[in-house]
Amino acid sequence: MTPILSVRGLSKRFSAKPALNDVSFDLYKGEIVALLGLNGAGKSTALSVLTGKLLADEGEVSFYESGIIGFLPEGAPLFEDLSVIEQLKTLAGLYDLSRAERTDAIERVLTDFELSTVRKTAISALSKGFRRRVALAGAFLPKAPLLLLDEPTDGLDPAQRDRVLDQLRKSREDRTLLVSTHSLEDVAAICDRVLILTRGTLAFEGTLEALRQSANGDLKQAFLTLADGTEEITR
Repeated sequence: MTPILSVRGLSKRFSAKPALNDVSFDLYKGEIVALLGLNGAGKSTALSVLTGKLLADEGEVSFYESGIIGFLPEGAPLFEDLSVIEQLKTLAGLYDLSRAERTDAIERVLTDFELSTVRKTAISALSKGFRRRVALAGAFLPKAPLLLLDEPTDGLDPAQRDRVLDQLRKSREDRTLLVSTHSLEDVAAICDRVLILTRGTLAFEGTLEALRQSANGDLKQAFLTLADGTEEITR
């Protein structure tokens, strides 16, 4: 099966410190893949390279399906003085969409992320959870075949989190998601495969079940063992 994204030998250094070291993996259509690691492991650097924000020192990133990448960056800054609908219109203007497509896309994400009731509310007046959903809605505006999401459920209450995770599950019907997160609960709820970075090196690539089995079913222990760099397995 041809991957939608192929990464080979990706390396990136800041001064003498390697942020990514010879990282290789593939993403396939219709799957949700978790990108895990402790702080400083290289997750944000990897996403920045995949989106073109940073240039890799070595390696190759190949996309095998045309289209725009949807991206939810770390922190996901928003325009405080704009209303929700103005924020989404501004973001929609950055994508190669016709006027009709922009209108349809905005109405779609307002519905999907339950933002219709606050469409005219200023971003500055929103709670953290609403802000996160606005940022997520922005990432979903284009019908992108690949979505890169950095901490998509950050700041959401349990009810909001469940609804957002349900929306992410539904999106796999026509998209591929790479989700960087610290929430193992989110990983267990929606992800098919897992990538674990340890000090810039890919320490694990495999199914969620394979990761669990590596520590007798204890997902947290399996992650901590690999993220700490004391063991390396690939399945």
